[in-house]
Amino acid sequence: MTERNEVAGRLQQAVPSGLVLLLAIWIAFVSFDVDDPGPYLFPRLIAITMLVLAAISFQRALRGKSRTGVGLDSRVLVNLAPGVVLMLIYVFFIAEFLGFYVGSLISFLLLCTIYDPHRYTDLKAWIRRLGVSVGFIAVMYVLFALVLKVQTPRGIFI
Repeated sequence: MTERNEVAGRLQQAVPSGLVLLLAIWIAFVSFDVDDPGPYLFPRLIAITMLVLAAISFQRALRGKSRTGVGLDSRVLVNLAPGVVLMLIYVFFIAEFLGFYVGSLISFLLLCTIYDPHRYTDLKAWIRRLGVSVGFIAVMYVLFALVLKVQTPRGIFI
């Protein structure tokens, strides 16, 4: 690799990671610039984690230690598309309308159904999907509502 290509590669890695670092700094600042710190414990933890990881990524990019792949081919994008569409529908409509936990349960069950290789007519697969979904949401409820006391969107259900 020529020196010019190496510098261009570092710049190509440093610019996005630098932008993510700036975003992480802003998010950390916003999460600590509040009057009542109680409800902001979880966002602060996420902000600090994001800030540390972004700083590490930026430092690695500047030193030329970042490794990149070859990108995503069309087959991978087609496989990811249903999950991305479901995520967007969940974020902009389902969570606000149905509530965080009921919306998450429905969305997670749909996500498991979309990507589970078992047939839709397999009763054991449906029981497993439902059990995993309910268990996942139960863990989320305990973690967010009881332990971290995060305020989640309330819809027509919980």
